[in-house]
Amino acid sequence: MKELSGKYKMKQSEIAKRLGITQASVSQYLSSTRAGNSNMNESFPQIRNYAEEISKRIMNGETKYEWYGVLCKACNEIRADEEFCKMHRVSANLGGCDICKKH
Repeated sequence: MKELSGKYKMKQSEIAKRLGITQASVSQYLSSTRAGNSNMNESFPQIRNYAEEISKRIMNGETKYEWYGVLCKACNEIRADEEFCKMHRVSANLGGCDICKKH
């Protein structure tokens, strides 16, 4: 969302429409009140790469059904990274979570 808002100067209402979420959710994500202040982008550069690719696709007019495949690929790749799982367990206080290993 930060890519769409910052780089592409897209309004929150347009981001919400294209992502299929509310404008309030966009606002919360952009202000980090919803997603928290994690350093996931810094620790896992592939997140940034996927965000850039998805943003370009959205700006090129693709529907969510067209770019969802990239999002699924990103989730699968990132969840396969043991370091990501460790960081997520700690940041979300999940203790014995093993959901990443099940997929």
